[in-house]
Amino acid sequence: MSQQPIIILVPGAWSLPFFYDGLRSSISRQGLTSPDAIAHPSVGAEPPTKTLDDDVYHLRDVLTEHCDSGKNVVVVAHSYGGLVSSGAVQGLGVQERKAKGKTGGVSLIIYMTAFVVPKGQSLISASGGQLLPWIKTEGDYAYCQIGPEGAFNDLPKAEQEKWTAHLTHSSLPVFSGIATNEPWLSIPSAYILGEEDQMLPLQFQEHMAQMLRTPLTYRLPSSHHPFLSMPDKVAGIIKELALEEN
Repeated sequence: MSQQPIIILVPGAWSLPFFYDGLRSSISRQGLTSPDAIAHPSVGAEPPTKTLDDDVYHLRDVLTEHCDSGKNVVVVAHSYGGLVSSGAVQGLGVQERKAKGKTGGVSLIIYMTAFVVPKGQSLISASGGQLLPWIKTEGDYAYCQIGPEGAFNDLPKAEQEKWTAHLTHSSLPVFSGIATNEPWLSIPSAYILGEEDQMLPLQFQEHMAQMLRTPLTYRLPSSHHPFLSMPDKVAGIIKELALEEN
């Protein structure tokens, strides 16, 4: 490994950065630099008018700063964060930057129970033409209404209720934002599947993982949020991949 990469955690919808504190600690204990977790402008936005582009540009600014400092960056994207990350890394891959005489860049994208969306599609079109049934809306407010046992089914009941209480709204416009980049064609990519995920069923995840055309696929007996129920296992996968690709 020529250098230790910077790790950036990209949350899903409804989730704030502190959801990833346990994973950050696990990654740090495994000898890697403690990662940063991004706060999407669309999550908790008032008024809820932020778009996918707002989230993409925000993440892109963060990634560009690290890349321009000569660092390699590993992006770990959860759920909706997969769509945001795919757009934000455009032109920032290590090989793309090297061709322009630049050092640093995004060396790896890890999609964790995440959306992999082809160019020209949105989350709505990728989900069969409508919002997933557990997403409820009030005007431009979008809420996760699958309930504690659906979202966090591999956690003790008290933990299920705790994390459900911390979920906030997302801006409805993000779900119609169009994907503009397919980074897996130029940047090494991996997928972590949650076999007990009730939000993104396993079959749906498997279909998205197949689009990456990567052998780097990992399966965990987890819900949609493996970083909460088994942070050490997720951190171990991230470490293994980060060391291989840097």
